[in-house]
Amino acid sequence: MLLIAALSTAAVPARAENWLVASEDFFPPYNFTLRGKRTGMDTEIVEAMLKEIGVYPVHRPMTWPEVVRAHDENEVDVAFQFFTSPRRLERGHLIGPYRVGATVLMVRSDSEIDYTRIEDLRGLRIGVVEGFEYTPEFDKSGLFEKIESSSSVVSFRRLLLGRVDAIAGDLQVLRYLADNEGRTGSVKILSKPLAMVPRYISVPKPRTEKAERLRAAYEKLKKDGTIDAIIRNWER
Repeated sequence: MLLIAALSTAAVPARAENWLVASEDFFPPYNFTLRGKRTGMDTEIVEAMLKEIGVYPVHRPMTWPEVVRAHDENEVDVAFQFFTSPRRLERGHLIGPYRVGATVLMVRSDSEIDYTRIEDLRGLRIGVVEGFEYTPEFDKSGLFEKIESSSSVVSFRRLLLGRVDAIAGDLQVLRYLADNEGRTGSVKILSKPLAMVPRYISVPKPRTEKAERLRAAYEKLKKDGTIDAIIRNWER
């Protein structure tokens, strides 16, 4: 009887370890929902890291300000995608960089706007997403008017309608939006980026043990090429 009991216990799988994962609701090609499933470049990277340590993701799509708040108030286990800053280092364990993204300016195809330095943007209306950080120089500048919106999609549509002169955003995101809406001929991306920005996954500061486990998974998957393969599969 003892042997039977022991075998029965061994056959019962251990309870799955679930982690809450916060990301912006619609930020393709990095994180979005397709046919009811969370997907995207960064989503796949995070899921690969969690799989490596035997953890199941429970995704919590939110607006970007909600992602930041949930992370900073220690309501989730993981959040992405951040870049390093004194505030981020104070609030979380940054893991990465797992990729480098170009922050660029997009204008309408008939625009004569050019950008080589911040002074070139004087007097313009530039669409930005509420809560996003772009570059310190850009964020602090008073030379131009920043028109906030709730998402990159809203900023993109404002550009098409002529409500802003340009929009700032991630190169891959803006390309994805233009392509998916069939408007690649209506817009262009200025050749000089605002910045090349390393991106990080973050674990809230109180969750040190989880951060160490996730960092070990990152280092393994970065070394064996898994993360770079996911990036190549999604880049446009």
